[in-house]
Amino acid sequence: MPSTHALAARATAWRPASLFRWLLLAYCLTAVERARADHPPQDGGCLRVPFAQQVDLDVVDELARTPPRILLTRIAGLGIDVKRVPSARPARPANPLLAGLPVADERLQQQAEFRDSYEGRSIPARAACCGLERATVLIRDTASTYTLLHEVVHLLIVPADGAPVRADLETRFAVAFHRLNVYQRRLYEDPWRLLDPLWRRDIARAQREVTALLFDRLRIGQAQEAIVEEVLAECIDERSPYFDAARRAEGRRYGEAMIDNSVDVFNALNASMEFCDDAVRQLRADLAAGRLDEVPRTGLSAQDQEAFTAELREVRQELARVRTEIESLKRIYSR
Repeated sequence: MPSTHALAARATAWRPASLFRWLLLAYCLTAVERARADHPPQDGGCLRVPFAQQVDLDVVDELARTPPRILLTRIAGLGIDVKRVPSARPARPANPLLAGLPVADERLQQQAEFRDSYEGRSIPARAACCGLERATVLIRDTASTYTLLHEVVHLLIVPADGAPVRADLETRFAVAFHRLNVYQRRLYEDPWRLLDPLWRRDIARAQREVTALLFDRLRIGQAQEAIVEEVLAECIDERSPYFDAARRAEGRRYGEAMIDNSVDVFNALNASMEFCDDAVRQLRADLAAGRLDEVPRTGLSAQDQEAFTAELREVRQELARVRTEIESLKRIYSR
């Protein structure tokens, strides 16, 4: 039957490996002039960066020039506490700058999900996980001061649109993306499930939910990681006591990997919608041409197909906002 081969081919072509590779990551400005062209500065030294965020470059630059003997005092003056996480089996010497810091207790480490592989983790004030009144950085005792500043800059980046981020965002996105993976995998295996109106309803809901959460999830995740590393690369130069060429290059690669991961997630969601839209169109054409027989408890009229396409069109419009910000990040990182 012609439609069988056509749909099978589409399922193979649209199956993106990235859809099953999503990892929750615990864990911009190649030149300030270029970044300012894309995202004009706001009040004072604040710079607009992708995903509706801003960072005060004056504060970051000041931290980058602060002598080590008063750096922790300066960070505390910004309303940020720093707690040390001892290494069970240190692979390198401890950072003497961090030696006098209070130790993060085991309970806080567990609440913040600070894993053995982590060098640092930033916790916003009153974050749901930990309930701390002040913003806090957990830092491995062997971490470099550059890495400490990386975590601090995370806490200096704020939403430019004033929109608060839901405390349960990461969990909700993980659940929604997993649900989409499960549904989409079954549709790749058997596209004819889309003849069932319940399947069309469920996959459209799953795609809409992931899309609704994706902007904010990337904003606090991959995008922010990339922005932090590029801000540090701009501010921590040879004049800074914290300059570390190797760490800077490593941060650059990390930022690029975060952007690539953002693209993977975007492409997986977009491919899911393209596949479903195409499959429903093909199924409707096969029904109309008599190449498929009607199955009990299913139905796909011309109006059903148009309604499904219209719903996905609305979701794509929302997804376009994410595409715009990812492209902005890529421009900032391009040389």
